Amino acid sequence: MTSNYFNSFYITGNGAILYDTQSVTSKSGFAFGLIFVVLAIAVGITLYSYRASILSLLFISISTLIGYLAIVMAGLLIGSVDYVVNYTLTAVLIGITTDYLVFILSRYKNELSIGKSDNEASLETAKRAGKTVLISGLTVGLSLLTFSLIPGFLSWGVVLVISVLITVTFIVTFVPSIISIIGKKILTNSEIRENKPIRKSFFYRTAIASVKHKFLVIGIILAFAIPSILFFINLPTTYNIQSGLPNNLPSVQGLNYLESKFGSNYIFPIYIITNNTNNLNNISSYLLTVKGMTGGFGPFLQGNSTVNNNISEFKIGNYYYVLYSNYSPYSSEAINLVQHLRQNKDLIVGGLTSTIIDQQRVNGVYYPLLEILITIVAAAVIGLSFKSIKYALISISGVIISISWSTVLLYLISTTLLHQQLIYLIPIILFVILMSLGSDYSTFIISIVEEESSKDVREAVPNAFSKTGKIVTSLGIILAISLGVLALIPVGFLEQLGIAFIVAIILDTFIIRNFYFPAMLSILKNKNNQL
Repeated sequence: MTSNYFNSFYITGNGAILYDTQSVTSKSGFAFGLIFVVLAIAVGITLYSYRASILSLLFISISTLIGYLAIVMAGLLIGSVDYVVNYTLTAVLIGITTDYLVFILSRYKNELSIGKSDNEASLETAKRAGKTVLISGLTVGLSLLTFSLIPGFLSWGVVLVISVLITVTFIVTFVPSIISIIGKKILTNSEIRENKPIRKSFFYRTAIASVKHKFLVIGIILAFAIPSILFFINLPTTYNIQSGLPNNLPSVQGLNYLESKFGSNYIFPIYIITNNTNNLNNISSYLLTVKGMTGGFGPFLQGNSTVNNNISEFKIGNYYYVLYSNYSPYSSEAINLVQHLRQNKDLIVGGLTSTIIDQQRVNGVYYPLLEILITIVAAAVIGLSFKSIKYALISISGVIISISWSTVLLYLISTTLLHQQLIYLIPIILFVILMSLGSDYSTFIISIVEEESSKDVREAVPNAFSKTGKIVTSLGIILAISLGVLALIPVGFLEQLGIAFIVAIILDTFIIRNFYFPAMLSILKNKNNQL
């Protein structure tokens, strides 16, 4: 409508910025199409089978469609769905679908390689790998459901839990069925052969070294982990959700233009309401004396001085003021200023900075409770599934360490390379998703450790890591690629989230799984070398 009447104009504000953000993210959908191809190639390389690549493309496509069905179902249940969840949903489904498919096929390959018949291998794969995937999927789904407890993220939790549980059910039923029908044709003949001696495996040697020097390994990891966890707890972030938006967006250009001409303090003023009608003159004089206040408009107040005859202009039920300061509304100085004004019991203070203060107070209660809840959920599912609280302790502590490390690195990358402040939502989203998905690999490893313990207790840990090392490492890289695609979307929030996923999953895959896990398994074993 504006273009019909004006030749040169800017349209800005929250609505315009949201519209432009949706437009630029929708244009980045090609990245996920590219990831489909990359992951198919990765699956083929991991399993040495082009047929497995084709199968992965089929299952990833179906799981993505399931995800969109979950969006429709969530919309019917709760009324509306946040558009940003589309990108997180797609990345999560691509990652877990590929993970579960590769895990099941690799288990089938291992059963064949030890001489079992096609039928025996299919049944054993469905029994053991199916159980592991169900446990993992249940952990991921219930953990992601906790997103619903974050204010404004109800639709994330509902969409993710529905899509994950349907996808897992689909995989554990259809993949074994396809294996039983197609059989060895999924894999090439050259792939179905005896594995090389496990003692020559890099992962076997790594596990042996970690077990032998377990206290040194844990000591080094904790030396870096403890300060990182403390930094995560006190992480400096910004509530400016528009931080990192491309400057070429018309709405952002308009906002920058206004800020350059008037300053952000005039675009986002402080609003005050008071019903103390008997003390308006003193209130106006007081407001001018507050440090950082440059003036405003209200009863007995005009600019930076008081007047005598304008009371009627500023009354809508109660009397109100529109005030300006020297500070950016997102700055600590503005927050201190508003908190000072709120100490006056005659004033009700609003505006953007007041909203940030209220969010900080609510988040300071909700976010720690959410982190505790999701940790308990993930630990409970793993502990009950394998009947060992020690497995849960190892898994949860390892994920927390990788999250804290990645947060430190993300902060450095954002501030030094991207020149962006870290958005306050990133740490909590990172915690929820990684605590959920991190249990995947724990479940895979623990299931093999349990099997090996029944054969040779003393060699259970190195043997298990020799068998799972290559697959878990491949799956970690695949998950890092699928979630890391968010970094290709030119929106600061999604860029930061994508980079965080890449860093966290790589650290978790190469350090936590290969060194921390074997060392902790060795430390927590009982006198009979069992957990």
